[in-house]
Amino acid sequence: ALIAESSDKGWIVRSLGAPHIGDRSEADLIASFADRLNELRPCLVSFNGSGFDLPVLRYRAMVNQLSAPGLYARGYFKRYSDDAVDLCDVLASFTSQGKCKLDELSRILGLPGKPDGVDGSKVAEYVATGRIQEVADYCETDVVNTYRVWLRYELMRGALTADAFEQSERSLTDFIDARSSDRPHLAPFARPASLPDEGAGSTSN
Repeated sequence: ALIAESSDKGWIVRSLGAPHIGDRSEADLIASFADRLNELRPCLVSFNGSGFDLPVLRYRAMVNQLSAPGLYARGYFKRYSDDAVDLCDVLASFTSQGKCKLDELSRILGLPGKPDGVDGSKVAEYVATGRIQEVADYCETDVVNTYRVWLRYELMRGALTADAFEQSERSLTDFIDARSSDRPHLAPFARPASLPDEGAGSTSN
């Protein structure tokens, strides 16, 4: 997860990480996440969170017999709520026809996208073979891609000014740059987004 705090100059990144079952139990991970939600009561931003992440959290909390009221600190399970912004749904106007994959959208926007050779279909295999840290690293890149897509969305709809957007991007790249030596998978995100080539997406006869 990435935690960012709003300021009069944009968004400031406070933390970024993907704790995993190699270090702590699943029950502890879910309980800690729910407690954090209860404490901060943030807006949750995700990409397909309403279709995957949130339902899985709820099911696994029940499997682990947890009391996790933090999952309901705000209207996170309400599809059209501003408390939980699922960019996959919002950008597609809540239709199946308009949906795209996070990796595709990220690359269209000039962002790094997912690491080469890794995608969600391989997560179960990686976990089964003990490659849990690689899964955590993959999750962190997904989180950063999602955050940067969200910043672009906020700029587009006028919730961020151009200056606030640039400050928010700079806060993220500075945060990553200070830590990239220990987390090389994040190094591509320490650079500004590249602009699409002129005429990209155009057709010719």
